[in-house]
Order: sequence, then structure tokens, then C-alpha cells
Amino acid sequence: MELVYVLAAAVVIALPFALPRLFAAWRTRRAAAGRPRRAAVPLAIPGRPDGLRMEVASLLSQGGKLEAIRLVRERKGLPLADARIEVETIAREEAIVQPAPGLAATIQRAQEMSEQVRRLAARGRKSDAVKLLREKSGIGLKEAKDLVDRLG
Repeated sequence: MELVYVLAAAVVIALPFALPRLFAAWRTRRAAAGRPRRAAVPLAIPGRPDGLRMEVASLLSQGGKLEAIRLVRERKGLPLADARIEVETIAREEAIVQPAPGLAATIQRAQEMSEQVRRLAARGRKSDAVKLLREKSGIGLKEAKDLVDRLG
């Protein structure tokens, strides 16, 4: 009788660990047998731009990856995962690099600062140019002095 209790206890203890694995394997086999995995429909032939491909490339260049995926889903009727793969493929093929947020403003500030430093260095006010460069960019004294020397 004690053996029955020990076996029942072992089954009760093992069930929470074994059942999820059994059901997961059963669901995986059933899903694989029930519906065939459909291949992703190519959006367009690489190298031959079409209207949708150009719109997606335009959205990607402006940093609108989500909008590009949404557009592909609407036009092609693809599931989300396939649309994402298509958009990423276009981004790779078109060599589109998404701009970093605030990059344009940073570049503009650097160009303005560069002009101010050049003007100061050209007038012979190298110490003021070094000071401005160090304040705005946070670089060290030696690096700032070397840059100003190269400019002036």
C-alpha cells in the first residue's frame, strides 16, 4: 500500500514538469501538420525599382520603418513578420541608413562652430579659438590647440 502512495506522489510531483513539455510538443506537431508554412512573397526584383519599393525606400530614408512595414502589409497583404523581412531586405539592398535623431542639428552646430573657430584663428586670436573649441566640444587643451593650429 505504501508503494502506491509513493508512486502517486511521484506522479503528482512530476506532472507539472512533464505536461507543459508534452503539450508544447503536441501543439508544435499539430501546427506544422495543419498548415503549411508559406514562403515570403518577394516584394520586387532586386535592382528593378517599382512604385512600392520606391515608396518604402523613401519612408526608410526618413526614418519611418514602422510606416514602411504598414505600407507593405496593406499593399501586399502580408503578415507582419513577412512584411518586416521585406522592408529590411529593401533597406539592405538599397543601402539605406536611418538617420540618427538630432543628427542634422548636431552637424549644423558643428559647422557653425567650425566657422567661428576659423574666423578667430584667421584673425590671430588663436587662444580665443581654442577656448571656444574646448567650451563647445569638450575636447582637451592639446587637441583643441592642434586643431586651431591646423586651421590657422
